[in-house]
Amino acid sequence: MLKEKKYRIFKNKYFWIIVFFFIWISFFDSNSLMLHYKFKKNIKEMTYNRDFLKKKILLEGIKLEKLTADPKYLEKLAREKFYMKKEDEDLFILNNRK
Repeated sequence: MLKEKKYRIFKNKYFWIIVFFFIWISFFDSNSLMLHYKFKKNIKEMTYNRDFLKKKILLEGIKLEKLTADPKYLEKLAREKFYMKKEDEDLFILNNRK
């Protein structure tokens, strides 16, 4: 008797329709839950990239302003990054990589 009550739900056609509906919505539909999960993940990644690039653009703008306004900073950057030198100077490059 008790076993019959447990398995009675499996004989119900509405139960199987609901199960089929949730499986269909979760995996096979064009607006499935799996696609929504992937889209949300993609949106988070793109938002992170957008914020990162906005910060980078802001920093590059500050560097550009500093380069155009301060000739000493321009000379420092040219010497350190591009190894430029004055005509009467010798340049020695030391590599500390191990």
